[in-house]
Amino acid sequence: MKHSVVFFLAVSIVIAGCAASAASDGKKESAPVAKWNYPETERDVVTDEYFGTKVEDPYRWLEENENSEVQKWTEAQNNFTEKTIFGWDQTVKMEKRLSQIWNFDKMQTPVRKGDKLFYRFQQGLQNQPALFVQMADGTKKELIDPNTINAEGTTAMDWWYASPKGKFIAYGLSEQGSEQSVLHVLNVETGEKADEPIDGCRYASVGWLADESGFFYSRKLDGDKPGEIDTEQSIRFHKLGTPSENDEIIAKATLKEGIIVSTVDNEGKWLLISEYMGSSGKARLEIYNIEKKEKKPVVDNFDDIYEGEVYAGHLYLKTSKDNALNWKIEKVNCETLEWVTVVPEHEKDVIEYFGFSNGKIVVLKMHDVASRITVVDIDGKNEIEIKLPVLGNVQGMSSEHSSDEMFISFSSFAYPPVVFHHSAGELKTFWKADVPVDVTEIVTEQIFYESKDGTKIPMFIIYKKGLEKNGSNHTFLRGYGGFNVSYPMYFSATNAAWIETGGIMAIANIRGGGEYGEKWHQSGMLDKKQNTFDDFGWAMKYLTDNKYTSPEKLAIWGGSNGGLLTGAMVTQYPELFKAAVVAVPLLDMLRFHKFLIGRYWVSEYGSSDNEEQFRYILKYSPYHNIKKEGKFPAALITAGEHDSRVHPMHAKKMVAALQFENRSNNPIFLWVDTKAGHGQGKSTQARIKESAMELGFFLRMLGVE
Repeated sequence: MKHSVVFFLAVSIVIAGCAASAASDGKKESAPVAKWNYPETERDVVTDEYFGTKVEDPYRWLEENENSEVQKWTEAQNNFTEKTIFGWDQTVKMEKRLSQIWNFDKMQTPVRKGDKLFYRFQQGLQNQPALFVQMADGTKKELIDPNTINAEGTTAMDWWYASPKGKFIAYGLSEQGSEQSVLHVLNVETGEKADEPIDGCRYASVGWLADESGFFYSRKLDGDKPGEIDTEQSIRFHKLGTPSENDEIIAKATLKEGIIVSTVDNEGKWLLISEYMGSSGKARLEIYNIEKKEKKPVVDNFDDIYEGEVYAGHLYLKTSKDNALNWKIEKVNCETLEWVTVVPEHEKDVIEYFGFSNGKIVVLKMHDVASRITVVDIDGKNEIEIKLPVLGNVQGMSSEHSSDEMFISFSSFAYPPVVFHHSAGELKTFWKADVPVDVTEIVTEQIFYESKDGTKIPMFIIYKKGLEKNGSNHTFLRGYGGFNVSYPMYFSATNAAWIETGGIMAIANIRGGGEYGEKWHQSGMLDKKQNTFDDFGWAMKYLTDNKYTSPEKLAIWGGSNGGLLTGAMVTQYPELFKAAVVAVPLLDMLRFHKFLIGRYWVSEYGSSDNEEQFRYILKYSPYHNIKKEGKFPAALITAGEHDSRVHPMHAKKMVAALQFENRSNNPIFLWVDTKAGHGQGKSTQARIKESAMELGFFLRMLGVE
């Protein structure tokens, strides 16, 4: 599959007249004595005023990560959480079983370049996957193993790009989940360093010249203010063996919240330059003639969503142009800029990705949250479907421009990970995982339930054969609902471990995601964000009403934007469930855009700098809707100290406020991983520990021995 940048939480709009002033009232108080004997937390109320509305913030001081008092408080909370949760038998036993289930080999989608085949492979409990190459004679060689760089497994390879004939690899390394990649270049044949490192290369989108003498890449340099990252974004050209400080700047982002990336076509003639408006997917496009060094605009506004590449002198684009909310594929002549539709929008199926194989277009679609692959002629005619073995999810694809060879990574809830090889109309198994789980015992249902406003929402319900619908099954419900990101069918060691205990795993495909195209996304964003929360609340009601479970046996999990979801459930629907994991979440929605790359997400949520948007954000912002002396479900709220997307202040402030206000007997825990970020690049051992903590917490809270 073509490398692309996907921001799962991925502009600060300053409106004249918005006075978000802040003042401390000097009042300091400690939390009341709680049943769970939490570490003491100081309250120091700061009052902000937004458009005449005063909003209190008693834990503003917890935003200062580098403050020694914040660090001491975080350490005390971590110690309390670890000592408590890992003192439970459920957690200890779950960690042991997860280590067993996780212990299987994993392969990512192979990519062919010239006569070489590149792929990432992770053996058993190895902390990070390594990059391998298979040569023309079938011999295999390990090229880059991040595990040898850091014994703790906290050095990650964020991305990699092989040159057209496979002579070089450009790849990015980052530390402790920061995703702040340093670009390195390796000579594949000698195994030696081919150039000096280049920093500031998060999501570098490397595009090699046809002769492999250099590459185009995006560089994102940090700003001058603390926490200001990914600024001064540009596309540059680097010639191997020359100093990077002399690299030519080809294009710069025009927006403060702009994300600029590029791709080189299969002939090495054209460079597509795409600048995205934050996480919206809306883009302006330019094409650059590499030989003539000439640029010309293709789309000069940010009105529609575009993603694509140049092939055989034409720019092919997956786009929402002309209100194609399930996407269509357009072809643009690079010389004349004439537009033609080659794959029209389907009334229901959603186009997720397309590539090229032997002069044809390969289209990956989603039908009711299940993947479909079709192949069409270059003009969009003569569609043929590549039949997949079961309903499931294609997690990666790579194809050859000059042959019909394709590699397809695939899995489902009860179908372990596999890589298929497709050629000459045949789909064969290239590699498959040997998982230590009896998947024949796993049952998958897909149901459609009604949300609050009557909208039909799909939900997967997965469990062990022989389940009785008696209202007493311990159940774990997941959701996301944002950024046009779908929650697909996939095999997971965590899911398998939970199902083995006799529990139910459920996934609600709520609005805000991409399961039914951009219309589905738009109906769960900005002023319609409440639809996302109601969809999830009604999923809980469905599971209870249909005797799968009951509120006392129901737990919920969400991460990132999904952490906003489960955080909102804690404040909006506390009576419907017993326990929540709120992972790496956004929770203070009045201030999210002021930290790290939060400015990219204003297109998704809005901003408190805009009066209209402030009004609807305030109604759901979890941190600002904690009921005074309320009774809340149990909550485990997690963060990464090195998260460069979502600031850990969200989790810290929410925990402090809930511990102070909660009048139920349910505990509120904080866990901040001090060697991790948003989750990308996290070591296997850290993932197992985190999953054991979450599942052990759920089992204990739901009364499962």
